[in-house]
Amino acid sequence: MLSALDNRKWNWLDTFLFFMRTLWIYYNASWVIGVTVDPVNKWLLFFWFTAIYLVPLLFYRPGCIHLVYFFIAEFLLTGSMFIFLMNEFQMTGAYDFLYLPLIMFAYACQVRPLVWIGPLLSLVLFLTGTWVGDQFNETFIDMAINTPLFYMIGFCLGRVTVVNLKMKKLIDSIQEKNLALEQYSKRIEELTIMEERNRVSQDLHDTVGHIFTSVITSLDALPFVMKANQEEAENNIKEISNLARKGLDDVRKTIHQLSPMESHQSLAASFRQVISEFMKHTGTDVDFQIEGSEREIGERAKYTLIRCLQEALTNAKRHGQATQVFVEISFEDDALILQVTDNGAGTESLDPGFGITTMKDRIRSLNGVISMESEKNKGTKIRCSIPLVKEVVRT
Repeated sequence: MLSALDNRKWNWLDTFLFFMRTLWIYYNASWVIGVTVDPVNKWLLFFWFTAIYLVPLLFYRPGCIHLVYFFIAEFLLTGSMFIFLMNEFQMTGAYDFLYLPLIMFAYACQVRPLVWIGPLLSLVLFLTGTWVGDQFNETFIDMAINTPLFYMIGFCLGRVTVVNLKMKKLIDSIQEKNLALEQYSKRIEELTIMEERNRVSQDLHDTVGHIFTSVITSLDALPFVMKANQEEAENNIKEISNLARKGLDDVRKTIHQLSPMESHQSLAASFRQVISEFMKHTGTDVDFQIEGSEREIGERAKYTLIRCLQEALTNAKRHGQATQVFVEISFEDDALILQVTDNGAGTESLDPGFGITTMKDRIRSLNGVISMESEKNKGTKIRCSIPLVKEVVRT
């Protein structure tokens, strides 16, 4: 705290005390030198008062505050002058010279050890001057009461400076923390926007990819159907139109962060709807089975698994040209497992694209595990596992 007081800036109280100290030196020097007869003593007193005024200012002035050195210089110079005046004049009026130095002592002595050294040395100075001036008489009690009041005034002024310094440091700290919070807030906002963009792009990829795969497959088959049966071709065109409209609705729901299925539907019902539409528009045979007793899971887990199923079916048709897909969901005690196996072309090395990467991110966000196996001309198997207990806690 002493270092903080030394490093503080010059304030209005410092200016006020400096002004009062200047008037005090001028008044007392004029009076003492004026009543001195010997010219040599006049010059000695002049230089003494000059030192009393200037030497403490070496350690206490704008841009340089060293309270310990100031206290020592002020105590030695003004204290010795007070004892000299008490010895020279031996009257109670000499106590007036001590009042302002006591204020300055107390103003500087705000921290340990000065907070107790200051009053102790001031008391020693007061008693020494009283003894030298032979003032242990009927006026001593009055002086013993009045003199400490000036020390208390200085101490209170010093406390004001200390409190102001603490308040300034507190305000600076609060402003610094507010600035840091603003920066964190902006960063969080940026991350939130980025995360939302990623979510929308992932959902649009899943939705649009699934729908357009079905639409493209149906359009590719349409010329052959038109040659074979005009009426069936017209029905297929209507189904493709309905599928495109549903895809538009899914895109809108994705933007509004809604699940592509009604929230009251079970996971199995949602899976059946996705599989039914996929089979209808791609002509791919999909076998769907449920292992274990189906139970309610969180909307987040349901939404993630539906998107993973769409991505797996889309990849099986688009990249693997699969004609048969096997989908199985298993409700175990502590986990839900989705497994999608196709008879497509397969590959020797899996190169995850945007859709697969998105699928992995979705599963991992639920503390789940995803694995993929593929072999040339033997199809691909995707297995997703989600811990049900953790999902229940979250929802």
